Amino acid sequence: MMLRIAIADDHTLFRRSLALLIGTFEQMKVVIEAGNGIELIKKLDLTEVEILLLDLQMPELNGFEACKKIKELYPDIKILILTQMNETETIKKAIALGVNGYFTKNTPPKELKDAIWKLQDDGFYFENSLTSVIKEILDNQSFKFDTYKEVKFTTRELEIIKFTVKGLKAREIAQKLFISTKTVNSHKQNIQQKYGFETMMSAILYCIYHKIIDLNCLEENI
Repeated sequence: MMLRIAIADDHTLFRRSLALLIGTFEQMKVVIEAGNGIELIKKLDLTEVEILLLDLQMPELNGFEACKKIKELYPDIKILILTQMNETETIKKAIALGVNGYFTKNTPPKELKDAIWKLQDDGFYFENSLTSVIKEILDNQSFKFDTYKEVKFTTRELEIIKFTVKGLKAREIAQKLFISTKTVNSHKQNIQQKYGFETMMSAILYCIYHKIIDLNCLEENI
């Protein structure tokens, strides 16, 4: 499967360099480049993509505003924030908007490649270096993550969630649990559909926030 990727960043040199880099990754193709949120949304009307790499600091329509509109118009697009901003409040705001991942621009290229595939396979990815910040956000009483009704996961569902948090792909989880990859993916779909989570990331954040799984699980993903 060829992943179609959009990049939105107002720094032309960075955006073009990133597109060229992604062009060297197998089964990935950059089909949209945009310098601001308005241009991005216009191009998304014409071209389908699976993954969006989105900068937050853009003119005309910034990343936060663009993210909100894209989530409404194109809910199936997975959004990976790609920015220089790593402040706690910024990440908290992005999580609240329902982004699928968060990545800083000083991260090695290989981690970006892995992040894109994990985003496609599991629906979420947060840069390893941001683990402590995300733990702080989820453990802070000022952060509210109670929009879902009370959830009671099955033992198998919790196993799937925990292994996903640790960074295992569906095939690796299947080997651990002695089940098929297809069964793992079915469990993930059921977790989202049965409990009303938009993404696996939402389910994971719910579990961490409500202490259903230990916050230290995040550290094991490093």
